[in-house]
Amino acid sequence: MKYEILDCTLRDGGYYTDWNFSSNLVKNYLKAIAKTPVKFIELGYLSNQNDHHGPYFHLNTKILKTAKQILNKNQKISVMINAKEIKDTQTLIKLIDKNQKFIDTIRFAVDIEKLNIVEKILKAKKKFKKISFNLNLMYLSKWIDKYDYAKKKINTLKDKCDVISLVDSFGALKPQQIYNFFKKISNNKIKFGCHFHNNCGLALANSLAAIEAGCELVDTTIKGMGRGAGNAETELLLASNHSKEIKISGFEFNNLLEEFEKMKSKLNWGSSYAYAYAASNGYSQSEMMDLIQKRRLNVGLALKTISTKLKNKNIIKFENFKKIKKILKKPPVLIGGASSFKIYGQSFLENLDSKQSIILSGSNALSNFLDLKTKLKNPIFLIISGSELEKIQSFKNDKKNKLKNISAFIVEKEFFAENKLLKKYKNKIIFSSSIGLNPLTLTGQFLIKVGYKSLFLAFFDGQPETEKGRVVMKETEESLKLLQNKGLKINSYTKTFLKVSQVNPWI
Repeated sequence: MKYEILDCTLRDGGYYTDWNFSSNLVKNYLKAIAKTPVKFIELGYLSNQNDHHGPYFHLNTKILKTAKQILNKNQKISVMINAKEIKDTQTLIKLIDKNQKFIDTIRFAVDIEKLNIVEKILKAKKKFKKISFNLNLMYLSKWIDKYDYAKKKINTLKDKCDVISLVDSFGALKPQQIYNFFKKISNNKIKFGCHFHNNCGLALANSLAAIEAGCELVDTTIKGMGRGAGNAETELLLASNHSKEIKISGFEFNNLLEEFEKMKSKLNWGSSYAYAYAASNGYSQSEMMDLIQKRRLNVGLALKTISTKLKNKNIIKFENFKKIKKILKKPPVLIGGASSFKIYGQSFLENLDSKQSIILSGSNALSNFLDLKTKLKNPIFLIISGSELEKIQSFKNDKKNKLKNISAFIVEKEFFAENKLLKKYKNKIIFSSSIGLNPLTLTGQFLIKVGYKSLFLAFFDGQPETEKGRVVMKETEESLKLLQNKGLKINSYTKTFLKVSQVNPWI
């Protein structure tokens, strides 16, 4: 069966790198992919959103032009646009217009139940006749057995777009299901594509099943790089194609595979028990990825969180706080986990008003605090979320023994039962109903609960040099906005990556 490959490594892989890729990696990728039969190369997103994503979320003419020059003349450049960002047809036209010279295909990912939102999008197609407009229909597993429903919905799109790709968003479908579905909805008037997630390790098998049933466009990525468990592997689909003479054994392609293998070892995408479990229970891989990366849960705790299927998870309840809240005499200072606390923390803490409460945000802040040889009269709180309890459990005994000097602990109840270390301090513990919440969010929510309107920060330096550090920084920025919107006034005593006013503690 004849089909074409769309490699979306930089677009889908951006979920792990925040759409930041080194110039050398991109150059090597383009030079290597140019020597393969891959027809479409999706470089990233077109977006004018005010966010912190990297250049491959905000593609510009320079990036597109450079790619066009490196790729071979038969290859086409694809970009994706978030449909929810488009307010009206004119907004879309303006976004495309300045880049249209270097774009061959534009794709939009939409829920099949919300096709009304793409009407304004597809109207712009008339202006850009040389550009292919494609739709990626999400959540295939929800309607894979509803053949009549699927045909009816898809038929409404046949004259409005060039390709309709079906996306297994949860990554739980099996090859036989895929084959049967594509066979039953096949239509000579519509070109179908597919995009399979690899939660259960079946993305490549599902792609081959779709091809066998008549699918004409297949999404893949190098080494399967992509959100959560990732996707079908470009190199494996190329290797399985026996109908063409494919020369991919050259130095450049092998070198590229080695580069992405190193990234995979570091960033840890790919199928796993955790992703397979999430998929089988109807959770998207993005949800599992957020639990593991953003909310500092190890795989076991992430699975536990998924399996509980908690409702109203945004409504946080606190237990046993009425007596302990009396300890708070002044707006507290939340200490971050930066290593600079070890260097400057001694003089900083000794300069604080003895009535000001100190809140340590997690295991790193606690460890750094316990390394300081200072005696304080200040009330000391420790806030623990996600996997932080396990980290504290691994402390050496001399540090564990110092926990008796902590005035109060704010602990997520979901994980407390399995931890023996804090059971003897149960009368000092404030229980939170949250799951792996960012320490800043948890602290702020608690302060709002007990009636405080302000909070000071210290030693929130950020770690932009590491992938994990950037993920935590982004989440902390989101936490800041959430709390500010709730009316909490937040300032910092020390320099910080967060956009807050700095108050000099020495004046």
